[in-house]
Amino acid sequence: MNDSHAAETLDYARPPVRPPEAPPAIRRGCLAAFVLIGAYLALIGAIFINEQWPDFEYFYKAGAWLWEHGGLDRGVDLLPGGQVVPRGSIEWYLPFTSRMMTLIAWLPYKTAGFIWVALNVAAMFTTVRLIGRQLMGLPPRDWPVTMLLPFLFLIVFWHWEYKLNQIDNFTLLLLVVTFVHWQQGRHKAAGLWLGLAVLLKLTPGLLGLWFVLKRQFRLVGVAALTFVLAGPVSDLIVFGPGPAMDEYRIWARKAVHRASHRGLVLAQVEMDWRNQGLGAVLSRWLHPTSYATRFDNEPRVPASPYPKRVNVAHLTPEAIANIATVVLGLSLVGLLVLARRPARVLNLWQLRMEWALFVLAMLWFMPVMRRYHMIWALPAMALLAAGVHHVGWRRRWSILALIAMFMVVGSQIALISKEFIGTNLVEGYGITLFSVVALATPLVVVLLWLARNPAVISQDVFATASIGDGAADNPPTGPAHSHA
Repeated sequence: MNDSHAAETLDYARPPVRPPEAPPAIRRGCLAAFVLIGAYLALIGAIFINEQWPDFEYFYKAGAWLWEHGGLDRGVDLLPGGQVVPRGSIEWYLPFTSRMMTLIAWLPYKTAGFIWVALNVAAMFTTVRLIGRQLMGLPPRDWPVTMLLPFLFLIVFWHWEYKLNQIDNFTLLLLVVTFVHWQQGRHKAAGLWLGLAVLLKLTPGLLGLWFVLKRQFRLVGVAALTFVLAGPVSDLIVFGPGPAMDEYRIWARKAVHRASHRGLVLAQVEMDWRNQGLGAVLSRWLHPTSYATRFDNEPRVPASPYPKRVNVAHLTPEAIANIATVVLGLSLVGLLVLARRPARVLNLWQLRMEWALFVLAMLWFMPVMRRYHMIWALPAMALLAAGVHHVGWRRRWSILALIAMFMVVGSQIALISKEFIGTNLVEGYGITLFSVVALATPLVVVLLWLARNPAVISQDVFATASIGDGAADNPPTGPAHSHA
């Protein structure tokens, strides 16, 4: 980090303190714990690959269909006898994902699946290591120590990511690499990773909006160019203009219109306990919507014949859709106001906390949000833990942050209780969505706190490169406001 205008030169700034490194034995023990966790998650992934569980089945068959037939998967299996059997698909994903899956879909299913699991484990370790080394403001070599608890605090969600062999792990890695490279002043590389993340999942487009607010137009431009060239332009080349346009029209109808918060509520689709999106949770609270298991995208599995409800009101789906739209709109406005200042007037901790909040907000805005998506809360969990370390656990903010983190842990214990009580009642109520709100609260509070006194968290003495376009790890000039 460029320290030519370091925070300690201002009379109200906290002097930087170099945190001591953990004893080698502790570091080795935590690294061994991570290896065991990685082995466990790899075993879970391999078991469910072997049993051919969704969701990897959908990803693999999307790539295999494109490889064999030259078109996008329509969610059917062709049996040797000529029968056509409907099944689930990745209809909400851009064609880019199907093209990406052809890299392994030419292999036998289990071989491709085990490669997928290995890549997932590598991505997970890379993500954890990058956050621990680059974003915590603690000794880089201590990343196994500093990241162990934040990771374990989300372990149930990681379990489900590997049980379904989903794609969110790779998306998270791309988002973390985006910020790390930007933090190092590598705008073009950061833009490339962000563009690829948006191609995998549209939700990271929210981070593109954050970079616009930070006035990082070069990064956003590279991200947009990556998206266009690797997405629509490549699809035109692969499929041809006519078929490509047809595919995008089908995708827009299914993924943008019908799969929006409003579309899902009005159609009463994806309303069971697995969906923790705001629209679904409001629908279950405010309308007699059953939270019993219903696989709307999997015709091979019958829906539960016994409805289960938690509603406290009987509003119409139209009214609920309007409420969800207003709440989401106000949330977006609040985020934009909170993050409105450009990068050059913010210090490194303000930028890190804002970025973690926007990554977390991706969950809030997702129309279909499930357990495994919560691994995207890892940056928020890690930075909250780092903040508690730097400001001291006795501060009121630290107590708030610790309460929020333990609420997330408690929510996972409640999810596990389903195995004992035989019901998904807590998820019917939307406990995972409330966990997102719980984690967001201390992030918003610390950002408001930092806006008044940017030096409440001392500068990162381990940062080595300039961030953004001229922003350094120093608070903007201005009067100080003391804070207990």
